[in-house]
Amino acid sequence: MADIAPDTQTCPFCYTEMDARADVCPSCQATKDTTPEWAKRLKIYKIGAFTLIIGLGLMFIDGKGIWWWGSPFVLIGGFFLFRAHKFDVSEVLWHRKE
Repeated sequence: MADIAPDTQTCPFCYTEMDARADVCPSCQATKDTTPEWAKRLKIYKIGAFTLIIGLGLMFIDGKGIWWWGSPFVLIGGFFLFRAHKFDVSEVLWHRKE
């Protein structure tokens, strides 16, 4: 038996049933975040690169023997850059203005 996409979805705020393709809830006007996955993943790469650059700056610009200030930044930035393709960015987020 083939998997069939659901015909309806439920609003996470007011629990109204609506069409599966809807981006706005007809009841409470909550909106679905339609940002593509590549753009969400690009944010992770930007965070990693920024953190890595800050760490390298702390390590090599001062030159007074306190290179260890930058090493946590370099490690965290490297982790984000190395593992960015593994982060789960497929979750659909809903937003409501209040």
